[in-house]
Amino acid sequence: MREIPILLYQNIGNYPENMMEDGLLPETFERQMNFLAENGYSVVTLVQALNHMNRRLRLSPESIALTIDGGYQDAFTNALPVLEKYGFQATFFIPPESIGKERTINGEPIKCLDWEEVCGIIGRGMEIGLLAYHGRGIRIHYEEAAIKDSIEQAMKIMDRRIDTPIKYCAFREGVPKKSLWEFLQTKGFDAVFTQTPTNRRAEMDGIGRIQVDDDDHNIFLTKISKTYLFFKDKPSWKYTRKHGVDKLAHRISEILDRLSRDNG
Repeated sequence: MREIPILLYQNIGNYPENMMEDGLLPETFERQMNFLAENGYSVVTLVQALNHMNRRLRLSPESIALTIDGGYQDAFTNALPVLEKYGFQATFFIPPESIGKERTINGEPIKCLDWEEVCGIIGRGMEIGLLAYHGRGIRIHYEEAAIKDSIEQAMKIMDRRIDTPIKYCAFREGVPKKSLWEFLQTKGFDAVFTQTPTNRRAEMDGIGRIQVDDDDHNIFLTKISKTYLFFKDKPSWKYTRKHGVDKLAHRISEILDRLSRDNG
C-alpha cells in the first residue's frame, strides 16, 4: 500500500514543561500549518488518504492528513481556529468517556472538550473518530475482552451524543490482532490508526501516524519528508532517530526533491 504522511497531534497549548512531552505550543502549530499552506501541501481527509493507499485515488505527492488525539479542550480553542484559517480539515480522535471531564498528563489535570464543543467541531466541517480504550495503547499481550467492552461502552456514548457515523478508531500505540480487528469491523470501523513505529507494513487494521511533538521547525520538516515516511514503521527506526539519521533523511529528501524539480 502506498502512503502519505498522517500527522498526529496531541495537546496544543501553553502548559507546564512536564505536560509537554507529547505537546506543542500554539504558535508552533500555527507556524507548521502556515508552512504547509505556503509551500504547496495538500491537506486531505482520512478517507482520501485511505483511498490513495488502496489505489482507488491518486493524490499529489505533497499530500498530508492531520489528526488530533486526546479530546482536550485546546483542540477546540487552539487548533480548530488555525485549521479554519488555512481551510484545512482534520480528524479529532476523542475518548467519549472523558468528554466534559478532566484527564491527566503526568499527574497534571487538563480539561477535555464538552459535547457542545464536539458538536461544534463537527458542525465546522471536521471529523470525529474514537480514541479507544480510554486513550491507552495496546501492547503485544493485551486483554482483548476488556478492550472490546471499553469500545462497546464508548460507542454507546457516541451514538447517544452525536448524529454522525464514526468510521475510524485510534489507539495510543500498538496494532490490534486479527480477532480484535474483526470485532472493530463489526462496529463499523473502516480503519485503525496508531503511532509509529508499527514494525510492519501499513494495512487497514493498523496505520502508523507520525507524532508531532517538538517545537523545532527542522524536525517538523524531517517528519513530513518522503524519506521519513519510508522508514517510519521499520523496527530499526528508533535507532535511526537516536543517532540523528532522521535529520539526515530530511536533508536527503530535500536534495531529491530539488533534483526532481530541476529535471522536471
